[in-house]
Amino acid sequence: MNAKAKLLELAPHWSEEQAERALRAVEGTDTTDDWGDVSTVHEVGATKVMRRLAEEERAAGHEPW
Repeated sequence: MNAKAKLLELAPHWSEEQAERALRAVEGTDTTDDWGDVSTVHEVGATKVMRRLAEEERAAGHEPW
C-alpha cells in the first residue's frame, strides 16, 4: 500500500483538529499547537547531544566525525 492510499484509509477516523493540523503541515503553514513551537528546544537539545558525543569520542581517542 502506498502512502496516499494509507492516508486515505486513516483520514476518515481523524478529528477535525487532526485534519486541520495535517493540512497546515502539508501546506507548510504554521504547525504550532497548544504546546507552542518546539523547534528551538529541539535545536538546543540536538546541539547538546552532538557536543556530548564529540566529547565522548575524543575521550575514547577518536576524532569526532
